[in-house]
Amino acid sequence: MATYKALFFVLLFTAASGFGLVKLGVGEHHTDPLWALGTSICFILILLFNVWMFFAIAKDEPFRWE
Repeated sequence: MATYKALFFVLLFTAASGFGLVKLGVGEHHTDPLWALGTSICFILILLFNVWMFFAIAKDEPFRWE
């Protein structure tokens, strides 16, 4: 059950991050190298935080054999 809870929070955080990036207007500035660099760094940080959050919530449950 902890796996589903972790996936839910990862999905929620990813959706909120995506909404924030759209509101910031990163789609209109994709040709600007500074915006592209900042956006790619932001995507990597979102991914790393998602992985950390998943393992912090789910712990070892996804790897247990039943």
